[in-house]
Amino acid sequence: MRLLPAQTDESSLIAFGEEARSLLVRHDYAGLASRFGYALACDRPLAAALEADFMSAVASPITVASGAYLPPAIIVKYFSPNTTGLFAVVECPVPVANKAAVLLELIVAGKGEEKHITVEDISGLAT
Repeated sequence: MRLLPAQTDESSLIAFGEEARSLLVRHDYAGLASRFGYALACDRPLAAALEADFMSAVASPITVASGAYLPPAIIVKYFSPNTTGLFAVVECPVPVANKAAVLLELIVAGKGEEKHITVEDISGLAT
């Protein structure tokens, strides 16, 4: 999804993270795919790829006891200026069970004022 220049601030990106997380929690894979795309679809239909990768992550979620990285809330991390076009990552924990979650990551990339936000990955412990 293409972003307006005013939509690259932290509060706007957190709002996009909340929207993407909400779509995933509702299992609206088609809506998530339509709105954000999926960088790791690997020639699979977008909605089917999102669903398959979410189910794989849910099968081995990140737990508090695992010691694996999981942000406590949606956070935005900005990249240092670079030549690859990577601008920011939005990390969204998605609760799937008591004290267990998967990590939904959105990437913001582009050159100059033209930026896009895309689902980058959905991961659990083994994915």
